[in-house]
Amino acid sequence: MTTVPWRGTLLVVAFIVLGHGAAAEQEYDMHIDKLEKMEGDGEYFTYNYTYEKISEMKYSIGAHVHQHKELDDSYTVKVLMARADLAEGSEFEVMFDLQKPLCEYMRTIYKTYFYEELEKVSNFPHYDTCPLPVAEYWIKEYVFDSEPYKEMMSEGRWKVEMMLMKGAVVCSGILMVNTVKLKA
Repeated sequence: MTTVPWRGTLLVVAFIVLGHGAAAEQEYDMHIDKLEKMEGDGEYFTYNYTYEKISEMKYSIGAHVHQHKELDDSYTVKVLMARADLAEGSEFEVMFDLQKPLCEYMRTIYKTYFYEELEKVSNFPHYDTCPLPVAEYWIKEYVFDSEPYKEMMSEGRWKVEMMLMKGAVVCSGILMVNTVKLKA
C-alpha cells in the first residue's frame, strides 16, 4: 500500500481515463508513473491515504482526512488535465482546464459525477454542504474500476493536477502522471 494525498485523488483517477478519439475495439493498459502531493504546511488538512492496485484496471482507495479550517467560496477547485504523446520529450497539451469556486464545484461537478458513488463508501459531505465545516472525513475500500472507460482511453502520457486554491496559493492538491499504452 502507498500513501496518497488529498481526497481529490478519487476525482483525478476518474479524469485520467478520459481520452480523445480512441477506437472502441482497442484495449489499453494504464500505469501510474508519478503521484505527488502539492500542499502548504498542513494548515488546511492532515491526512493518511492508501491505494492498492487490484488489477491493471482497478484500484482500491482508503483515506482519513482531518480538515482544519472552514472552506467557503473564497476557495476554488482547479483541475488541469494534459496529454502528451508517448515519445520522449513530447510536450503536454492542455485538454481540460477548470476552476470553480468551491461551493459551485460542490453543487455541480461533485454532485453530478462523484457524490452518489462516494456516499456509499465515505462520510464525505453532501453536495449542498457549503461552506465545509472543520471536520474529519473517511473513505473505506472505494474501488475505482477504469474498465468501463476503456472506450474513451487513448494512448499517451496524461498529467492531472487538482488543487484547492486560496487566491494564488495552493492549499492542498495532487499531481498525477499516467501512461496509457495499447495492450501488447
